[in-house]
Amino acid sequence: MSNQITDLLHPMNSLQLIGFNEEFGKFINLYDKHKLPKVILLTGDKGIGKFTFIFHFINYIISANSEHPYNKKNFLINSENFGYKRLISNTEQNFNYIGSLNPGAASIEDIRNIKKSFYKSSLNNLSRFTILDDVELLNINAANALLKLIEEPSSYDYFILINNKKRDMISTLKSRSLEFKLFLDNNYKSKTLDFLKNKFNTKKNFLDKYLDTTTPGLLIRFYCLLDQLKINENEDYLSIIKKIINDCKKNKNLINLDLAIFLIDIKFSLLSKSNNNTLELLDVKNELTKLFFQYRNFNLNTDAVINKLESYSNYVR
Repeated sequence: MSNQITDLLHPMNSLQLIGFNEEFGKFINLYDKHKLPKVILLTGDKGIGKFTFIFHFINYIISANSEHPYNKKNFLINSENFGYKRLISNTEQNFNYIGSLNPGAASIEDIRNIKKSFYKSSLNNLSRFTILDDVELLNINAANALLKLIEEPSSYDYFILINNKKRDMISTLKSRSLEFKLFLDNNYKSKTLDFLKNKFNTKKNFLDKYLDTTTPGLLIRFYCLLDQLKINENEDYLSIIKKIINDCKKNKNLINLDLAIFLIDIKFSLLSKSNNNTLELLDVKNELTKLFFQYRNFNLNTDAVINKLESYSNYVR
């Protein structure tokens, strides 16, 4: 199951764009008028479809003069399009992408590899796009290398920086780009979730129950991860989170930490409804959330994290 799910989850396999119709039209209009900014910062919550949005936009451009062009009326990629096939097979010379389903910061080596690819002209002198996901997680060295790269882009180069708002961006990097903020309203959140449920052939109440607490993209990934780890909904929270953290240690899958934080939010929301000591609960919840962020950002020892969790066992059982 897991290999198939991983493939399905990748935004490049989302042939249908749901939401952002107005923004999509603006981007096309700017590009057609040769006014599209050279460095774009796409900001929005993780899992709303920022990469899917920009991937559809790039497919629209690449497939413009092909036999199977992008369906602009229905916001739909034609899977028979050769440009799309090159993109998903990583053979499109005018497309660079740093990012994955397992989120994490690009390294300075990643930035250098992109720079090396720029020594070659773009194929047929057509527009070349470089996408960097989780740009807010770049360390200072990688950010400085990126700054040098985007200072003087060629006439055919465009940089798309995706900010998932996990922490504050380096200000100089933000100042060199034009920011577009993307939001997914409740109507499109529901449509997106219905689409994902059909795609994964599931009608699990878990997805409907928690849609208001996170984004559709993250929610379906959480569901798949829980299923993959064979976690029973009736297990106590401490056991569940231990499984998630141990799997993170084993597979280096940072999405596990997003799931752990998500479950902690749910647990303490339930506790607050039956406990009058809300300030104490809030303090404990903030401590645990901080612990997971430190684990992700500073590579804390896994056993130490689990020991810390157990010290709060009265709250997370």
